[in-house]
Amino acid sequence: MKPITEDVQKFFDLREFILNVKNYDEAYAGFKWPRITKFNWATDYFDKIAAGNTKPALIYADTEGNEITVSYDEMMKRSNQVANFLSDLGMQKGDRVLMMMDTSVEIFELFLGIMKMGGSIIPASTLLSPTDISDRIERGNVKFVIVHNKFRERVDQAGEVLKGLKALVCVRQIAHKCDCEEKEFIPCWTDFEESKNYPKEHEPSFITYSTDNLFLFFTSGTTSQPKLVMHPYHYPVGHLTTMYWLDLKEDDVHYNISSPGWAKFAWSSFLAPWNAGATIFTFNYSAFDPDKTLEFIEKYKITSLCAPLSVWKLFVLKDFNKYKFNLKKIVSAGEPLNPEISKKVEELTGLQLREGYGQTETTGLIFTPKGMKVPDGSMGKVSPGYEIQILDEKLDEVKRGEDGQIAVAIYPVKPLGLLTGYDDPDKNKEIFKGGWYLTGDTAYMDEDGFIHFIGRVDDVFKSLDYRISPFEVESEIMEHQAVMEVGVIPTVDDRDRIVPKAFIVLKPDFYANKQTALDLFRFIRDNMAPYKRPRSIEFMDEFPKTISAKVMRKDLRQYDKELKEKGIQGKFEFLEKDFAQELNLRKRK
Repeated sequence: MKPITEDVQKFFDLREFILNVKNYDEAYAGFKWPRITKFNWATDYFDKIAAGNTKPALIYADTEGNEITVSYDEMMKRSNQVANFLSDLGMQKGDRVLMMMDTSVEIFELFLGIMKMGGSIIPASTLLSPTDISDRIERGNVKFVIVHNKFRERVDQAGEVLKGLKALVCVRQIAHKCDCEEKEFIPCWTDFEESKNYPKEHEPSFITYSTDNLFLFFTSGTTSQPKLVMHPYHYPVGHLTTMYWLDLKEDDVHYNISSPGWAKFAWSSFLAPWNAGATIFTFNYSAFDPDKTLEFIEKYKITSLCAPLSVWKLFVLKDFNKYKFNLKKIVSAGEPLNPEISKKVEELTGLQLREGYGQTETTGLIFTPKGMKVPDGSMGKVSPGYEIQILDEKLDEVKRGEDGQIAVAIYPVKPLGLLTGYDDPDKNKEIFKGGWYLTGDTAYMDEDGFIHFIGRVDDVFKSLDYRISPFEVESEIMEHQAVMEVGVIPTVDDRDRIVPKAFIVLKPDFYANKQTALDLFRFIRDNMAPYKRPRSIEFMDEFPKTISAKVMRKDLRQYDKELKEKGIQGKFEFLEKDFAQELNLRKRK
């Protein structure tokens, strides 16, 4: 095993500092990004803490009753076998690997094994079509494709791009065999089981520089074609900030509810917990079941839980008195957290639901640290290691309390948690300007330094000369007892004015009818400022969402535009003006 170099020691020192820091102020003041030239997290850090370590690194469970526990030492040895297997398939430093897999033990072995070979990992959603797969292989300059065998057919349909690959690897699942039909110029599928025949020791034959490409994520594409986000090998150092937000320690069993195809999985299901030396719990299911998930959280004595807003919305409908949890810390990320949900979760668990904000392009940027009391609607404060300001269109700092774009300073030191860039030079010019990384999100900072999210720059709109934040309106409507989910967009009323429209998914036992619409309009009039009141409500069975479960507001806007062009209302759309008498609306002059 390689000795600890000066660069690697800098990582260990910063890790030790953040694990033992006493409070946020101390963390923010003392956190300084190290200058690291050569660094490979898998060989330089993970193997160091894993060798001879019998503590569970990973607990895997699924709905079929399977359960696998892997120690740190076993994970180190298995990932060495994987590295040797990939080397035998022709992998070289810098080769890009597309992975399309369900939650599994093999994902963790492969992440580490690819890192040990100096490769670049491109996680992919298991919902991708053959066309999507072809696009990602071509744009990502992919050399290896690794999938669970049940997804192999979609890869086979990806077409001519497969001819540029070095290898196709299938990972077995029950009732699926990794056979292969020979095709001209396309590699035959190799069974991942063969990796178990390789030596359990591995020595890299190259230097990994901190600026080499490690993770390449395709964004979820809520407003445009998915972009390829490139993160270098010092990216795991950046996730010391994520580890601090999660408040992870070595004795934690941490469960992050996320699909493997997204950056949040790398954040909270891989890098942050193993940065802390904690145990990762991962749960494989075909369809999310809140009852079964809560049972497993109890059964496996989960102490730390990270879940998106969409999951917390389902959890708060359940009877928590049925369970005896070991939870000590709970967080939410991926979507802005509504204050109403936060209050309900705290009532059910007795724990503070702490919000975190970041992007596929970053690590944790803004969050609520453990023990910090924040004003309603605030995400928290700036993460240690980052300088963040709220800027106007001219990149001037706005006054406290005023809206602007969230911007991250990249001068004089660029934080190690930020992307290298996109695969689009023109887009890079848009996001890196004047010593700042521009997030594309709007917010305001209050007098005490707490940051309040408003929305994507593209989502915020003007109505009757007032600025409307869809998130703000959605948060207020969420307080109604019938509402499960809500999405707000701009629409045009019969007088050609831009006004808010609310799409609503109702909770079970509530029905999309005129009486429910009237109840909601009454609630809105009683609880919301006139300028931001939705003038129309449309009930939906479900929202159009990205494959990472974010609401596709652009699809809602397109659907509403098509209704307007046809001069019709939606099937379950109700207008405020139709309830003029019941709401005591003033008549137009």
